[in-house]
Amino acid sequence: MSRLYRPPIPLEVKCRVLLRQLGEIFPDRVIDDNRFRPDDAYMKGIGVFVPRGLGALHARLMDRFAELIGCKPEDLRLDHDPALGLREKTGEGKRTVYKPAANDPEHLIYRPHGAEYEGSHDVKTRIRGERGQFSDVALMKRERRRQKRAEIEDSSCPVERFLKSKQKIRSGKTKWPKRSFPKRKKK
Repeated sequence: MSRLYRPPIPLEVKCRVLLRQLGEIFPDRVIDDNRFRPDDAYMKGIGVFVPRGLGALHARLMDRFAELIGCKPEDLRLDHDPALGLREKTGEGKRTVYKPAANDPEHLIYRPHGAEYEGSHDVKTRIRGERGQFSDVALMKRERRRQKRAEIEDSSCPVERFLKSKQKIRSGKTKWPKRSFPKRKKK
């Protein structure tokens, strides 16, 4: 199975996700005020460089959010919720289109990565989902199994259906385990 196409997440979308999680009411105004403009690089009259642009805004928001939830900014990861593997997909090849869109800020969330944090990204993805549900990986495996079963049942020829359902059994011989047998003692 090939890997899912993951479009790169623009910096503006990352800032929108952080502003939403921090409870900002007017994220458009904050993003517009922090866009880099060449004439704003130095404050007028003082000659001091003021960090502007979405990169500086993103760094400030990451620091604020990390402090709020009690972790380091390096520990924060952007999580697709629901996972890309569980979304409806259209298109072929590299240009897969997801529904909802892969970079929709409403379906992205920053989470701490390590298992020691509450609501961890790693725990949600691999171990158990949010609030004790199945993990994202387990849900994706279940969905693939369902699709495979539906494909087998949709087959028109009964013989073909039977062969596809028994495919694992007929895959080859099983070998005996390699182990040494105890030697008999001579009398």
